[in-house]
Order: sequence, then structure tokens, then C-alpha cells
Amino acid sequence: MSSAVKNSFSTQRVTQLSKRYIAIKKNMILVGLAAMASIIIFIKAALIYYGDASHNLGPSIFMFAFVIFQYAGYAFTSTMFNELNSAGSAPQFYTLPATTFEKLTAAWLISYVYYTIVGLIALYVLSILSGMSASWFFSIDTLNELWTYTIFQSVFLFGAVYFKANNFLSTIVAMLAALVSLGLIFLLLTNLVAGFEEWTFTIPTTLLASTATNIVSSILFTLIVSALFIWFAYLRLKNRQIA
Repeated sequence: MSSAVKNSFSTQRVTQLSKRYIAIKKNMILVGLAAMASIIIFIKAALIYYGDASHNLGPSIFMFAFVIFQYAGYAFTSTMFNELNSAGSAPQFYTLPATTFEKLTAAWLISYVYYTIVGLIALYVLSILSGMSASWFFSIDTLNELWTYTIFQSVFLFGAVYFKANNFLSTIVAMLAALVSLGLIFLLLTNLVAGFEEWTFTIPTTLLASTATNIVSSILFTLIVSALFIWFAYLRLKNRQIA
């Protein structure tokens, strides 16, 4: 790689890398789009069949679809660096004329920005077909779910780089292990340190709070945690390319 590539950031290279990611994952993307369209058509057909009795199901259908959107996004994100897990394709990825930051930026754009835009458009269409108002879709509840998704998506992006096999399941297992460990540490400190419960604080992962201060703290928390895991992913990707 030339020194000019090493010491610069090029939006053109990021664009080319994004196109490359899309080309590699073309079949997966097409299957996902087909499944998305099929689900929307099926749900609309069911709503027409049940008529007036289906109007109360709109919010439930939307939330179920949002859960599918989230976990499909996590699974898709976990595949972004599958090339690194194959001895045949890893050297080709390493020798691409682009910086580590550019490779990670392109992967993040595809797995988060573009995926989220397409997914939200599909969810909006589904909400309209379900007879829900636009104000419900753009409510603080939906934004809160998207904020949570943003945090966990960055965790799965880190898992896509960190693990060398079964990235999606490995990330889930690692998250569960971390939660169990934190729970045990909290329980231990609660029993050993008097008044430890008073030292704890509520992590601002929700935008449902009514005050502007809590909303701002939630946004900052999400941005900081997401940026932290993306930074971890960058360091891991850089180390894997050097190793």
C-alpha cells in the first residue's frame, strides 16, 4: 500500500469499498429484500382478511416487525468481515488499497446507515398498511428503540471483527457472559460493601424521560458507547491486518 493511501482518507475509496461489500453480499441482500417484501404483503393480506378486527393489531405487528429488523441487522452486521475468517479471502482483503479506517467506515455505512434507512422505510410502509398514524411511527417510543439498536449494532460490529468464527452467536454469548459477570460483581459488592446500592445510578439508555437533560444524557451515552465499540473494532481490525 502506498504512503499516500496510508496517510489519507478518501471518500472515493470508501464508496468503492461500499460497492464491493454490496457486491459480495448481493445474494444476502436480495434474499433480505425479498423476505421483507413478502412479510409486508402477507401482513397486509392478513389485515384485509380480518377487516375491522385487525386495527388493534397494528402496534403489535409493528413492534414484532421492529424486533425482526433489529436482529436481522445484528446478524447482517456480524457478517461484514467474514472474509477475514477464510484463509482464501483474507489476503485479498488485507491487500486492498485502502486504510483500515476506510474499510471499517464502509462496513459501518452498509451495515448501519444504509440498512437502517431501508429498514425504517419498510417499517414505515408496514405501519401505514397496518392503519397506524404517522405520528405513532415518529413517536419517542420508536426513537428509543432505534437508540438501543444503535448501541447494540456497534457491539455486533466489534464482534464481526473480533471473533474468527460464528461471529453472531459468539457475540451473543460474550454479551451474556458480560451481563452475568456484571450481575455477580454487583451482587458481591452489595453484600460486602455497606450502602453500595446508594452509589449506583441509572444508565440513560432511554429517551422516554420527560426532561431535556435526561434526553441529552441519553443521546450522549448512546453516541459515546457506540463510538467506543467502533473504536475497539478499528483497533482489532488494524491488529488483525498486522498479525
